[in-house]
Amino acid sequence: MKLKIEILEDYKSYKKDTFYELEGDLILLSGINGSGKSQLLNIIANSTTEKIARNIYQNVSSGAEIKNSNNIMLLSFRDNINIERNFGEYSVSLKQSNLEIAWNFYKSKILCDSQYAHVNNTKKEKFKNNKLILTDDGTKNPSWRSINQIIDLLKLHYTEEKLFHLTHDEFKDIIPLNFIWRNENDIINQIGNIFYIACCDRADEQIECSKTTKIFNNTEWLKTAPWTILNTLFEKLGFKYRFKEDYVFHTPNLDENPRLRIKNDIRLLSDLSDGEKAILKLALISLDQQISNDLKVVLFDEYDAPLNPSLTDAFYHVIEEFYIKKGIQVIITTHSPATISLAPSYTKFYEIFNQENSSPKIIQVNQFDYAELKEANKTFYDKIKNQEERICILEKNLQQTGNALLVEDEYYQIYKIAYLKLKDINDLNENNLDKKFSENANFSINGNYATGGLYNYLNCQNTTLDNTCKRICLFDFDQAGYHAFKKVKDLKIQSQKIYDVISENISNGIYLKHKNCDRYALMIPIPNRLLKFVSQKSSSDCFIEIESLLSEDYLKTNKKAEIRSEALPFYKLKDKHKKDLWKDLLTANKDIFEDFKPLFATVESLFD
Repeated sequence: MKLKIEILEDYKSYKKDTFYELEGDLILLSGINGSGKSQLLNIIANSTTEKIARNIYQNVSSGAEIKNSNNIMLLSFRDNINIERNFGEYSVSLKQSNLEIAWNFYKSKILCDSQYAHVNNTKKEKFKNNKLILTDDGTKNPSWRSINQIIDLLKLHYTEEKLFHLTHDEFKDIIPLNFIWRNENDIINQIGNIFYIACCDRADEQIECSKTTKIFNNTEWLKTAPWTILNTLFEKLGFKYRFKEDYVFHTPNLDENPRLRIKNDIRLLSDLSDGEKAILKLALISLDQQISNDLKVVLFDEYDAPLNPSLTDAFYHVIEEFYIKKGIQVIITTHSPATISLAPSYTKFYEIFNQENSSPKIIQVNQFDYAELKEANKTFYDKIKNQEERICILEKNLQQTGNALLVEDEYYQIYKIAYLKLKDINDLNENNLDKKFSENANFSINGNYATGGLYNYLNCQNTTLDNTCKRICLFDFDQAGYHAFKKVKDLKIQSQKIYDVISENISNGIYLKHKNCDRYALMIPIPNRLLKFVSQKSSSDCFIEIESLLSEDYLKTNKKAEIRSEALPFYKLKDKHKKDLWKDLLTANKDIFEDFKPLFATVESLFD
């Protein structure tokens, strides 16, 4: 899907007679502050008080111009700041309230008084030119959909002359039971309306079934009820809140207003985090047929600002399920590394650059340019996703009092298996691995560290943590590990180095020692067969990781491994198998772990 923007007059940073073309179902636009991201979205949405002269085309090949501003929606994190503490509600009294709001609008903006001819002419002119949906400052009234609905009802039921002179009863007669005075700026508050309309539709369908031999199937109907859709979404996203499974409805009122619950406890909207409110709002917009049926483009101006990492995945899930799959093009501006790194694979990336005396430049970015960012963020988010498991790991690490080897990612099981196999300890299985290791080693192995986490530990100024034990932080000889190790080597307090270089032997492991405690940084030892792929002076071709120490003959026959690249023709593990390779090694032969010997020799010598 393509979106073409033609700018016909100057608007802030953007000059007239310039155009841009953005391609993709999901487009992510980044850039420094002031580069023009928000301005571009304002141009597309034509959402400012002053009219912006521009043309918008979607699917350029077919020349489909978007002329109706109803087809484009602009959403910002700022919209969610003043969200009400409760959801909307619907009852007989609220129905009357909606009617009165509509009647008051009709009286002030449409109803003509014979005493004021000039005012009458202005009202009729605005009515005919569809200007009633605009406020005095020229912006669209947040209740413009309801205003348009009233205008359509007046035209349908009364002549052009009569519709300007209705009594209260005549006006009331044309307003349907399910009429709602909507406020587009407060979508969350419309949830009561959405539930009410769904119940109205169910009642209508039941009435139609009663006129025939068809039997109304409430079980099937409930699968598409808005509260069911929202509950399913909450469950998929891991939210703890739920709505009721069904609502009792007696025309013309819902017997109970919508409330969120945790089991039997009622929760207010204010109990949700700002991020959860933002996600819920997106789902509600999509469920509101009066809005979603019109949409062709949705613009998110830093909408992700209140989202924590766990909600970024939820953000993309809702966008895909509720917008992309409906054929709605989505454009996101962001400053968040999380939003960039966790974007779906089909995302198209663009960066925007402000230029003096010229319109901003927008350049498409290959997703591989964000590969390191994606890997670093995903490692961290995967680590914290399972809260119970994360708590256990952190508490276990805090309880460690003896000597410890701290390693990257989830490879600590591989180190344990290799150590035990080389000690001729066999009969290993998933249940006894930890016990056997603690019985046969005088140190522990702690995993699940990111490269940055190891660096931060080594850089920690509090050396009292290591007064009674030794800590070795083991880095892979890959790009991330090499750079982190080099940063540790260069650490200084004032002009004094913090770490001394003790060994520069690549085959046995380069390592550093802290001047004031037993804290070490160690690079994984490189077997002779892989030495040609690494260098002490350059990290451009460093990709030796723990799995590379397994024998090449073993990796060749393991379907979970593959050749790294033509330039680096040794084997690596496929990403999707990195968490479970260790289970294959429990019954593997001792010979495949020969290249681990220099590592454990160095580790044991340091601990001894």
